[in-house]
Amino acid sequence: MIGLFAIGCVFLAVGCTPSDTETTPTDTPTATDTTTTPTLGEMQTIDNLDGITVSGDSGTEPTVDSAYPFNVTKTLCKTLIEGTGAEVGDSSILDTQYVGINASTGETFDSSWSRGQSMVGQMGGSWIAGWDICLKGQKDGGRVLMAITGADGYDDMIAQGQDPGAGISSGDTLVFVVDILAVEYTGPQGQHLADGNQWATVTDKDGIPTVSLIPGTTAPTDLQVNVLIQGTGRPVLASDLFVGDFIQIDFATGKEIDNSFTDGSPSPYAMLANLIPGLRTAIEGQPLGSRLLVIVPGAQAYPAGNATPSVSPNATLVFLIDILFSCDPASLPSSS
Repeated sequence: MIGLFAIGCVFLAVGCTPSDTETTPTDTPTATDTTTTPTLGEMQTIDNLDGITVSGDSGTEPTVDSAYPFNVTKTLCKTLIEGTGAEVGDSSILDTQYVGINASTGETFDSSWSRGQSMVGQMGGSWIAGWDICLKGQKDGGRVLMAITGADGYDDMIAQGQDPGAGISSGDTLVFVVDILAVEYTGPQGQHLADGNQWATVTDKDGIPTVSLIPGTTAPTDLQVNVLIQGTGRPVLASDLFVGDFIQIDFATGKEIDNSFTDGSPSPYAMLANLIPGLRTAIEGQPLGSRLLVIVPGAQAYPAGNATPSVSPNATLVFLIDILFSCDPASLPSSS
């Protein structure tokens, strides 16, 4: 993996703040094997990306054709496929697939597709500046073409005596095609399907929801999953790490047990497989950006009770859940 990570940060929680200390990437990039060597002409300076052809569907490894070598004096960005989901902001966490080409040689130096593993990072610290420039404002599901100057790439690292590897030299223009697989949602986004049900109503004021149990109702004996808002992102897989905002209420007493909306930050990443059975069933397969109201009977929650937070044995629980992000655990960067 190429050292896209200019600043070390392990993304174990959504509120992860990039470190202030520059670090050497933990992975040394290696050039991808190629069957042919690109034919090189004279170095040219380009001011647009019209001469670069990218073929292939979103989600599949693209083929990139261009006349090499070339450089750019300003980082250039081009949206190839317009995304439809959450928008990438200044500090968004996103999951990506990408291919990188050195425009000085025409050779592919890195490809997440070839490795068979996507890469999760955070805007504003995880990767070279050129990615921040070109990804900001893009949307979940998009594909972006970039031609990045040495100044927005690895020139600073090289000036400090660090070698980015893969034959990259100071001043080299780097070409990337990036697919945005998932973007951290800041709240539910999608089609409103329901505003309540026979057990509880949900109101939302300035982005802070409130769940009110309907008096006189009997707790259901089966798991109830009510999709209030159908998200637009990719579905959560059983093997994913998951993060979301949630409210948890004891059905019998109406007492609020947990509320990450008022605590000020979403819940940290957790393996979906490690959640209580009722939540695993409710969340798996739901697209990012969804809001769920889930009633979990005690047998699928805490049959023996729970200490922290305090939950009585076999208590029926009510959850309001905003599904904000999920990813393959292997896509997270290692600590540097």
